[in-house]
Amino acid sequence: MTGRDVLLEIVTENLPARLCPGAAEQFKACAAEEFAAAGLTCGPIDAYATCRRLVLYAQDAPAGPGARALAGIFPRLIARLQFPDAMTWEPSRFPFARPIRGLVALHGEKLVTFSLAGLKSGRVTDGHDAAGPRRLKVPAAERYFRTLEHACVLVKDGQRLEALRSGLAAAGKRMKLQVEPDADLLRESLYLAEYPVVVVGGFSQEFLALPPEVLRSALKAALFFPVADSAGRPQPYFAGVRDGVSKGQRNVEEGFRAAAEAALAAARRRAGKS
Repeated sequence: MTGRDVLLEIVTENLPARLCPGAAEQFKACAAEEFAAAGLTCGPIDAYATCRRLVLYAQDAPAGPGARALAGIFPRLIARLQFPDAMTWEPSRFPFARPIRGLVALHGEKLVTFSLAGLKSGRVTDGHDAAGPRRLKVPAAERYFRTLEHACVLVKDGQRLEALRSGLAAAGKRMKLQVEPDADLLRESLYLAEYPVVVVGGFSQEFLALPPEVLRSALKAALFFPVADSAGRPQPYFAGVRDGVSKGQRNVEEGFRAAAEAALAAARRRAGKS
């Protein structure tokens, strides 16, 4: 008999980008161990991380004793996740990377009920803040990703990365210039936005007097992608990544320009002292 998918979502306050990949790896590995120990058979197990949630998703888990054990498995699984400098914030003093604000636990359409860190699991999650306060009911595990996508949350890391790369490529095409790729900056940006939107900005041409590598390093340190012409010469532009739809775009552009110029001015001062 075909089973139903299993979902466990932990909604948190903003997670540091550096913790996200390892947290997802831990989540997946620990889940496989817990499911096997409980005799729960299923298809592929995946885990995802964004700046505001950790998500476990297991396909095709049949009903039976293993599935009925999920209410015990889930709190044990969350408790196994280890983080440097874990925080406590509520009376039970449950430790986690950042305060937990919501728990969604489903086997197909069925709610998996448990309590942890002063919260009770349910089927209501959060959409994207940029779209305003959005409380979303997840009708079934199988509809989770589409429900969140409609609320401007790309849960799957690969989907966010593709959106980010496409946005950077489109920005370069619009400018008829090249947005310079950087693997480390891509990786960090991936875990700073649930719905990455690329914003192009500019800075004063006076900063082009900086040595090219100093300019590039300053922009990357401020989380901006440098822009160059076809010959690789830096241009007075950059690409930044905001989290959410393009509402208030002008304010974002102005804020990004101020941050980029502050980083470049600091780099110029350091270069002048060396």
